Amino acid sequence: MELVQGMKNRDEFRMFEKQIRKWGTDIIHVDAEISERVMFYVQEYWLNHSMVVADALIAATAIRKSETLSIHTDA
Repeated sequence: MELVQGMKNRDEFRMFEKQIRKWGTDIIHVDAEISERVMFYVQEYWLNHSMVVADALIAATAIRKSETLSIHTDA
């Protein structure tokens, strides 16, 4: 969702969809547990850490799927 928000037009979106299929990427749909975690994270961390919904969604999904998040920087 976050990637799609940054797209300029439908053509760019279609190219993105094509590439996602080419990579064989799984799309993880939000379920009730992810949604509940997102709500908790936003409520808990919005004022102290400025956590936005997109970041809460990524964190909640990673936790739900037992995945690890890492930070990559271009240095």
